[in-house]
Amino acid sequence: MDPSTTKPGYIVDAYKEWVGDNVKNEVVLAYVSMHESTRIMVEHFSKALIRQGIVVRQFNLAATDLGRLAIALVDAATIVLGSPTVLTGAHPKAAYAAFVANALRPKTRFASIIGSFGWGGKMVEQLSGLLTNLKVEVLPPVIAKGRPKDEDFNALDRAGRTGPGQTSRDRECLTPERTDVICA
Repeated sequence: MDPSTTKPGYIVDAYKEWVGDNVKNEVVLAYVSMHESTRIMVEHFSKALIRQGIVVRQFNLAATDLGRLAIALVDAATIVLGSPTVLTGAHPKAAYAAFVANALRPKTRFASIIGSFGWGGKMVEQLSGLLTNLKVEVLPPVIAKGRPKDEDFNALDRAGRTGPGQTSRDRECLTPERTDVICA
């Protein structure tokens, strides 16, 4: 028997959850890598988030089923896009993931970008511009020049400690560069 006919509360509860404001303390990390720099950053960042007790759902856009990505976006608190810079812009698969997220308008609270570049470009601006329909707080991106170095891994670790579920003030308290914020 179909639960929609025998248990209408099942459908009503599912709908309430879908349209409600509650999100899960999860990060959807959709990425594509060309020369492994972005993949290395994604793996490091994922480990930093997991150490903080945050669930990470990684999607390698080179092989991901778009439907699975869309399902994961519905309840996740944070979206992080990972992309190398290709001809001064985002990788087309990362741009497509951003476009899909923007079209779906999930109830996500935070968004950020990680990736790499060889000689500059506008990858961050391009991906950010594709997320304009999302009502999110944009967290600072972490972008490495070439293969990630110690300073890039440190930035990823800081980002992992200041991730979803915290207020802007909490993030400021964890940023060692800030001397103008007094934290209890």
